[in-house]
Amino acid sequence: MSLTVARVLIFVLAIFSAVAMPFESVMAGVIGKENRQSIEKYAQASKVDIQEIRGRYGATGRIMCPFREASAFIIYKPNIVATARHNLFPEKEMNSYAGKSDILRCSFELTDGETSTWYKVDVNSFVYPEENQRSVADRFDWVVMRLTAPISGVTPYRLPTNPALKGDSVTTSTIRQDGFREDGWNARILGDCKIRNVVAIDKIAGSGIFTDCSSAPGASGGALLKQTEYGLEAVGIMSSTTLTNCKKYKMKSCSSYAVGISNEVVQAIKELADQ
Repeated sequence: MSLTVARVLIFVLAIFSAVAMPFESVMAGVIGKENRQSIEKYAQASKVDIQEIRGRYGATGRIMCPFREASAFIIYKPNIVATARHNLFPEKEMNSYAGKSDILRCSFELTDGETSTWYKVDVNSFVYPEENQRSVADRFDWVVMRLTAPISGVTPYRLPTNPALKGDSVTTSTIRQDGFREDGWNARILGDCKIRNVVAIDKIAGSGIFTDCSSAPGASGGALLKQTEYGLEAVGIMSSTTLTNCKKYKMKSCSSYAVGISNEVVQAIKELADQ
């Protein structure tokens, strides 16, 4: 199927869904009750000043390399960026990793929804697992990279001090999800939700995280965050979504999945930062 035909079909399906469902349930990727909000509405609901919320989640941005764009975030150091691997190197099929393609230009964007600042990525710094992706919920869907210079005035999300646990309260922080068009969606989309299952893929502790977080395409590469006494810790990298709305969390059919920031990911981040 050509890309043009696929886009037309998606557009037609979107129109049909909008006609068939009430307005408040049109946004794709809702698990049970919608838990996403634009950063402005999130601040209002939290009764916290918008500038404080912007600062708290200021490490979330957008990666563009050069024709693909997706959520990404600053972690550990002000020059280290993490995102989902498929955002840069898409899968031909889920069981056949497309492999590294030549990326000659790549930038990371931070925005308040009105103005943007772009930061150049060192395209020779990509670190990611080479293994084939085996399913939409695998442990290989991550990549980290280094900016050519650190960003000032932004607090990176912390590395996890403890493993993510089932039942933990978390927040997703992403950019531009499909079908989500609240005012301020271009600045940041936040959602409070819970971790429902943590799995040890290939016996690697904490390498897979299933949540009841509402999310849609565009969320991939965003941060799954846990508030701790030390600050916001990134415990996962958003990887796959439900695509459609569903009524109740089910691990295999009604969930959002994040690659856990396990020890192997932490090690890759630290080694990259030390180079």
